[in-house]
Parts: sequence; C-alpha cells; structure tokens
Amino acid sequence: MPGRATRRIQTFPYWTSNPFVQMLYAEAVARGIAVTGNANVRLTAAALRDPSVTGLVHLQWPSPITDEATDAEDAEDAERRVDDFLDAVRTAQGHGRPVLWTVHNSLPHDTTHAAAARRLHQELADLADLVHVLRPATAAAVAGDYRIPRDRTVVVPHSSYHGVYGRRLDRTAARAALGVTAPVGVLFFGHLRPYKGLRHLFDAMRAVRDAGADAGLLLAGKPSGDVADLAAALAEDGVPITSALRFVDDDEVATWFSAADVVVLPYEKILNSGTMHLASTYGVPVVLPGEPHLVEDFGDEPWTRFFDPADPVASIAALLTDPWFRDPAVRDAAVNHARRFSPTRMSRAFADLVERMLAGKSGDAFASSPHRNGRT
Repeated sequence: MPGRATRRIQTFPYWTSNPFVQMLYAEAVARGIAVTGNANVRLTAAALRDPSVTGLVHLQWPSPITDEATDAEDAEDAERRVDDFLDAVRTAQGHGRPVLWTVHNSLPHDTTHAAAARRLHQELADLADLVHVLRPATAAAVAGDYRIPRDRTVVVPHSSYHGVYGRRLDRTAARAALGVTAPVGVLFFGHLRPYKGLRHLFDAMRAVRDAGADAGLLLAGKPSGDVADLAAALAEDGVPITSALRFVDDDEVATWFSAADVVVLPYEKILNSGTMHLASTYGVPVVLPGEPHLVEDFGDEPWTRFFDPADPVASIAALLTDPWFRDPAVRDAAVNHARRFSPTRMSRAFADLVERMLAGKSGDAFASSPHRNGRT
C-alpha cells in the first residue's frame, strides 16, 4: 500500500528540543527518511485521518492525550480524548500505514487520569504493529498496568549521550566553575519534581552529614511542587549545596557532570532514565532504586548500585558513605558502557527497524531480526 512505501516518519509528540528524539532519528534522516510531526494532539489526529498523509506512524510519549483534558476531575473528557486519538491511529492503519510505539514510561508522571492513561497504553500496545522498548525487562516492569505482546516487541536500547553535550571537563576546573567546595559531589540533575523522591535524597544527605562524610549536594534543574522549599531547608540544616534551580542550558551539562563524583536517582517509580545514561557518558557512577527490572538490566554493571525502595534514606546514605564510586575502574566501566551504547548504534538500529516496517516487514516477519533480543 502507498502508506507503507513512503519514506516518512510521522512522529508524536515531536519534541524537537529533546536530545533523545534527535539522536534516535539521526540515521533515518541521513538515509533520506523524512521526519514530520508536532506536539499538538488535534493536529496529529487530523494528519492520522488524512489519507494523503503517508509513511510510518511513530508514537512516543502519549501523555499529552490525557494531560490536555479540560478538568483534572473530568475523567469522561480524558476518556473521550483517548477514544478520539485511538480512532485516528486505527484510521491511519486502515490507510495502510504501519504503527510503531516506543515505551518510555509505565504511565505518564503525575497524571490525574491514571485509568484513561492505562487504557490508552494498553490499546496502543494492542494495535501497534511493533512496540519498541528501551530495555529487555520493560514488559515485566509495566505488567501491573498493561500487557505488551512479546511477539510484537523489539528492543533497541537507550543510548548514551556521547558526543551530544561536549567532552568531560577537568574535575577541578568544573568544580571551581560551579563553586563546589565539598570534597565529594553528589549530583541530582533534571527537572526537580516530587515524584522523583528528592525528599528521600535530602534526608539521606542529612544522614551522610551526621555520619561525618564530607559530601555536598549538586542540584541542577527546574523545581516544581515544594522541592525548592525542601532544598532551602536542607541548606539551613548545614548540608553544603551547589544549585541551579532553573532550566540548565545544554552548554552547562558537561560542567555539572564533570564536577560530580556520583549521581543519585532517588525515584519512587522509574521505568527508564535518560539521566543515568547521561551520567555514564561522563564516567559518573549512578545510584538507582532497586526495582527488579533495573536490577535485571543493570545489576552486573560496576558503575551502578541500588538502594532499597523500602528504606530509601538509610540505604542511599550507606551507598554515599562507601567510597565505591571513587574507584577509577568503576568510572572507566561507566565510560565503556557509554561507548558501547553510543547514539550512533541506537540510531542505526532504529533506522533499520523503520526501513523494515516501511517495507511491510513488521509483525512475524521481524521475528528473525537480531534487534528483538537487544543485541543491536
């Protein structure tokens, strides 16, 4: 059918400023595959229904569909939006267009319409020709919310950000540029949102101080909720903090990670994290929640450690008072991981996947591909 033959990707939402999006599509664009789309639900649905629009439909973060409900209390509006978008996707399929869904999160963060979001995710998993996951343990991790069909699942792992934000800087120079004085720098980087468990990290830093460890917190990102107030209270308690409570520009990223000794992701719920791969890019070890899917996928990596989600404060503090992350071999392992899982490798594997789907080789025809087991 014409829709399958057109060398075009219609993506939603097309967040052009997102580095992951640009890394993912780089090789496809280099091969002459056009990438179009936007982040507007209504315009996207119209394009999906338009028989003159052809090519692969690539869905990534479905959160705008339910987040745009007019009232946080209006569950019916959210359900209507889900119905309308799913109808548009099925219409595109009826025009002969293949559909690919990339799973980034179990459900949208901080959603006020969990039931509608859960149904949307399940139906996307059911109707997509292929479901792209970023780690092998994804299906098991999301099973409590929806089922991903294994016979239509393909693994193209999340890459590092090697070459995206510039080279690692000299640690001393980076610390001086930020004004870091504590001998050990514990970094949290990214949007400072309550669901990310920052309260646990802050309490763990108090415990680290009480244990006599010379560690300070590096805090970089735009805060929401009560996070800024909690950070101020931590500073008043005498924990050294170097902070930029705002959006961090791309040309600042290398400085923050070069100044850090360890990154802590104290999330209460996590499926994938771009920050951990950004940390590996700069050779910075990472502390992660000990969720089964993360332990399964990264438990053998020397540059990762896992805190106990049932006792986050004490277990994070214990990992920060142990000098494991200062071992040069641990830092080298992080860098080697970043080089193995380079953006080029991810982008080529994804472009291969797109080529096969545009050629009509999705579903069972993809079963023999080496991408299915993640060895891309």
